[in-house]
Amino acid sequence: MKFVELTESQYKNYIEKGEESAFFQMIENKRNREMDKDKVRLLGVKDEAGTVVAACLFTLKKTVMGKYFYYSNRGPVLDYHNHELVRFFLQGLTQYLKKNNGLYVKLDPNWIYQKYDKDVNPKTDYPEQDALIEIMEAEGYAHQGFTRGYSRTSQARWMSVLDLSGYNENSLLKSFDSQRKRNIKKAEKYGVQIRFLELDEIDIFLKLYLDTSERQSFFTPPDPQKYYSNLKKAYGDKIIMPLAYIELDKYISNLSDGIENAESKRNQLMEKDTKNEKTLNKINELDKQIDKMSEDRMQASELRKNEGNVLNLASGIYFETPYEMVYHSGASSTAFSQFVGPYMMHFEMMKYCMNKGISRYNFYGVSGDFSEDGEDYGVYRFKRGFNAEIEELVGDFVKVISKMPYNVYKVKRKIEQKRAAKSN
Repeated sequence: MKFVELTESQYKNYIEKGEESAFFQMIENKRNREMDKDKVRLLGVKDEAGTVVAACLFTLKKTVMGKYFYYSNRGPVLDYHNHELVRFFLQGLTQYLKKNNGLYVKLDPNWIYQKYDKDVNPKTDYPEQDALIEIMEAEGYAHQGFTRGYSRTSQARWMSVLDLSGYNENSLLKSFDSQRKRNIKKAEKYGVQIRFLELDEIDIFLKLYLDTSERQSFFTPPDPQKYYSNLKKAYGDKIIMPLAYIELDKYISNLSDGIENAESKRNQLMEKDTKNEKTLNKINELDKQIDKMSEDRMQASELRKNEGNVLNLASGIYFETPYEMVYHSGASSTAFSQFVGPYMMHFEMMKYCMNKGISRYNFYGVSGDFSEDGEDYGVYRFKRGFNAEIEELVGDFVKVISKMPYNVYKVKRKIEQKRAAKSN
């Protein structure tokens, strides 16, 4: 085997085989990082026949004394069950970094350490994967621990994932909890629709996203417009931006039809000469339905007057990879929460996956604190309601390549952090 730099075509061909590759290891991320003026390296391993058997996208950040911090987000991409290959990759990477001004390197492999059911009970058929940690540590990498919570310097370590294999639309809906089923049926009744946004419509997503960020106080990129626009430019049709929306004219028209139909039924019952208890109960129930639909129509007409015909309810940023569909970022409107747009968006995206033969629907990160006091307990409960299970990734690993410059770098960083703290 040989550790080599890969061409873009060699890298792309390997990644698109679907070897459990995360979206930030796709070739499209090279362009994305380069738009931010970052240096990128495509490294990998070829076997004796010249076939690529491992690949990894690294982003380089300049540090001190002409040295670089090499970071691979969810890399490398390879068969982690092949321990010989893992060791060969790590040893080859160390030699490459020594020759190419590496200061230190950080890897957070897309490798599942432990699997749990939706109630966070460990799965007995997937024991803890300690072998990878032992190999990494033997090669000089320091494991950064089994962390919980969110960090601005690390990727989420806990994933919420739904396996779609074996489902059709009806059986999938039946697998959800009662609230998910009820709200999806509500959204269908309201006439909530889904369409995909184009790059020149990204402001629609951003408006919902920034409103949600302010409401929930979650971390956003310093320049969300640039960040998400660059992602869409780089990834093209591999980023999908669904928008859940409602056309109030259609909704009001459907309510009017419903009222007319209910009134017709009520009138027929009222015309009966004798009315038994069953008939009277039906009349009473139709009266309630007419009152409710009339109230809904009045509220919808008021909304139509104040907000216009189309209400944008929810949107998201999804990465479509050969391995999975990833719900990376989401946003919704509280002003129109009664139309339960996010539920319809997720259900429609799940159906999209099934139509394309994608079996992993990755709701993406949760904090790992599943107690009711957890910072994102509501998020966990929302995803759990769709029957999503939990995957715990192995975490971050760091290896120092050039010790003396690294010590200089640490001192420099401490000074910078103290200055930043004083200025704040």
